[in-house]
Amino acid sequence: MVTEKEYHYVAAPKVDRKSTVGAGDSMVAGIAFALSRSLHFKQALQYGVACGTAATMNAGTGLCHLHDVEDLYNQMNSATAMNEMLV
Repeated sequence: MVTEKEYHYVAAPKVDRKSTVGAGDSMVAGIAFALSRSLHFKQALQYGVACGTAATMNAGTGLCHLHDVEDLYNQMNSATAMNEMLV
């Protein structure tokens, strides 16, 4: 995600992918939802990536489930915190 003042990259966590249908739409929806809740751009991107990744965990046209999104988002935040401590 690039703004006038910031650049953020968030890698998708590795999961057992069953379908990619709707993953991009889920990511955009997650970002929009997070921004509507006043999350910082980086957190909104992480939430969007969590939504898109969670969507790939379901077969066919099944979209993401909230518990999967929350688990993935929390994993990414833990990993980010650990990486920032190491720098």
